[in-house]
Amino acid sequence: MASLAQALNEFKHSYEKSAPAEILETLSRNVSLLQEQRTLRASPQISEAMPNGTLYDNNGLAVSLHSLLQRPLIITFFRGGWCPYCMLELQAWEQLIKEQPLMPNLIAVSGEIPSFTKQVQKDNALSFPVLIDPSFTVMEKFGLVYEVNDALKQVLLKWGVDLTERTARKEFALPIPATYIVDTSGTVQYVFIEEDYTSRAEPEDVLAVYNSLK
Repeated sequence: MASLAQALNEFKHSYEKSAPAEILETLSRNVSLLQEQRTLRASPQISEAMPNGTLYDNNGLAVSLHSLLQRPLIITFFRGGWCPYCMLELQAWEQLIKEQPLMPNLIAVSGEIPSFTKQVQKDNALSFPVLIDPSFTVMEKFGLVYEVNDALKQVLLKWGVDLTERTARKEFALPIPATYIVDTSGTVQYVFIEEDYTSRAEPEDVLAVYNSLK
C-alpha cells in the first residue's frame, strides 16, 4: 500500500501544475503565517493532560472525550469534507484499519455540521466515527483554531467553500490538522500538528505508537 505522504504529494504536485499563481501564493503565505504564530498556541504536548470536551455524532448525541478512554484513543482533527488532503488522510486510515485484526479506538473530528460529516462518512465508507465540534470549542482547547484572513477567505469562496454555511461559527475559521494519541489515563502520548495542511501524520506510524500502549 502506498504511503499517505506519497498520495498527498502526488495530489499536491498535480494541483500545483494547473492552479493560478496568485492562489498558490496566497496558500503558501497563509501556511508561513501560521508557522510563525506556532509559539502563540497552547497545544497539549506529550505527557500533558488531554483537555476534556463534548463532541457530537451525526445524530446530535453528545460524546465526552473522556468517555472514549476505555482504550487508548487516536484523535485526528481535519478541516472538512471540502479539503482533498483531509479526505486522502481519512481514506488512508480506513484502508489501514481494514488490515487490522482489532479495530483501533479512532475518531475523526471536524467543525462541520452533520449534513457535511454524514457525506464524508458515506463518500469514504468510513468505519470509524466522524464527530462534530460545532462551535470549535474542543479544537480551541487543543490550540488548533485560527481565523481565516481575507485573502484566504476569497480563495475558499472561489472554490465554493463558505465556512459559515458548513459550520456553526459566524466567522471564517479553520482548525490546523492534527493527530493525537491519548492513553487511558487521559495523558497525551503522541502529537502531530502541522500548519502545512498538505502534510499529515502517517497512519502506520501513529498505529505503531497506539499499539505499544495496549
